[in-house]
Amino acid sequence: MRNRKETVPSEPGFGVGVQVHVVEPTGDGGDDWVGEPTGVIVAPGAASLRTVNLPAGPTTSWLVAFDEPQFRRDGRGPFDRASIEQSLLVPAEPIAD
Repeated sequence: MRNRKETVPSEPGFGVGVQVHVVEPTGDGGDDWVGEPTGVIVAPGAASLRTVNLPAGPTTSWLVAFDEPQFRRDGRGPFDRASIEQSLLVPAEPIAD
């Protein structure tokens, strides 16, 4: 039985204030981002029928404020912020003390 004071290491999670980078999707599309931009999650992303009707998971999205303005692969932009599906985000590793 574990003592409540014991801590269990966990992987970085998602939430407001978490630094992330956006990975490129496996398929080609005009909606993906050039390179792998980085930023910080500033709020939950835009709700859609998919995210409202299904439990949180890979369909969850987050509003990411980019470190610098970013462009879509089809040339749209620049964007300072964007709502991005969690499945395309990777949290940055925590900084060791």
